[in-house]
Amino acid sequence: MKLSRAMLITSVLLLAPCIGAAAETDPPANEVRLTESQTKLIQLAVAVPKSGRLAEPLVLNGEVTPNQDRTITVLPRAPGIVRDVRGQLGQTVPQGAELAVIESSVAAESESAFLSAQSRAALARAQAAREESLWRKKISSQQDYLVARQAAAEAEATLQAAERKLQVLGLSSPSPQDKALGPIRLPVLAPFAGTLIGRQVAVGDQVTDASPLFRLSDLNTVWVIGSVFERDIGRVAIGQPASVSVPAYPGRQFEGRVSWISDVLDEKSRTLKIRIDLENVDRLLKPGSFARVTVTSTDSQAALLVPAAAVQQQGNETIIFVDEGNGRFKRQVVQVGARTRDFAAIVEGLQEGQRVVTNGAFALLSELEKSSFAGGD
Repeated sequence: MKLSRAMLITSVLLLAPCIGAAAETDPPANEVRLTESQTKLIQLAVAVPKSGRLAEPLVLNGEVTPNQDRTITVLPRAPGIVRDVRGQLGQTVPQGAELAVIESSVAAESESAFLSAQSRAALARAQAAREESLWRKKISSQQDYLVARQAAAEAEATLQAAERKLQVLGLSSPSPQDKALGPIRLPVLAPFAGTLIGRQVAVGDQVTDASPLFRLSDLNTVWVIGSVFERDIGRVAIGQPASVSVPAYPGRQFEGRVSWISDVLDEKSRTLKIRIDLENVDRLLKPGSFARVTVTSTDSQAALLVPAAAVQQQGNETIIFVDEGNGRFKRQVVQVGARTRDFAAIVEGLQEGQRVVTNGAFALLSELEKSSFAGGD
């Protein structure tokens, strides 16, 4: 009958005390002794740990959102009635594209106010010049001249205010020969190139200058907002590398860095929000998508790095086995800092240069516990 490898290893280790007894005294309670053949059988391997800092991934839930620095709500410049809508939901438009047309009587009134202010300013300037001439000729009083000059200054200020209002509406200053022929049609223009991610307007709508018409976003970049639990707040920092994955593209990683960390926890989820800025020129990342964010957190404490398999748990203690030579492997209590799937950082209990069992540590732990149990009997 053939025995499995695991059964052979167990059988050989069960004979270890008997073999050891023939050659030397029983080992200490914190030590396991193996013959060369036993060591080979369990494929025991040792290595000298290297000093370093362990990069520990922190996995977070997140959501893809538009870049709020490049996302705006488009408003009309003046109240009026919507006469045409050209921007469509989901459409990508260049800067200056005409999205809608608003027919506004307010714009016509602003043009009329400008022409009136222009006429009054011209008259006031002429009167001030006339009064100055009369005053210098000692025909009129200085007081009359000063009053005329003040009136001219006020008329000029009114004209400048009317002109600025036209500029806000996107209109040029009309000449005195122009005549207002009723409501003016004002175009609603895209302030920058982007995608229309929202539309709240239709032809015939009565709008004010505060009515939202469109939501425009430059989707060449997006934000990914991740949620960090309170216990992990100390593991995130501005500038940390981060990778993002979305369900639509399994196996693909989008690389970025942490660019913002909130100072306030979300009251409902009790999490801290962080932001990763990502390039999205190919438009693969869709706002509203669920995202998995992996932040690479670097352990701030220097430590000796060992393979994760070298670390074992015995009761409440975390242990490793150190190769003392001549088939002697000593149990050593350690303190572990950061961990990853492959490595553990030993921050206390291990000295540089010590040779640590990297493969076969579990077999040594089993033998150690068996020996302790036998000794108790």
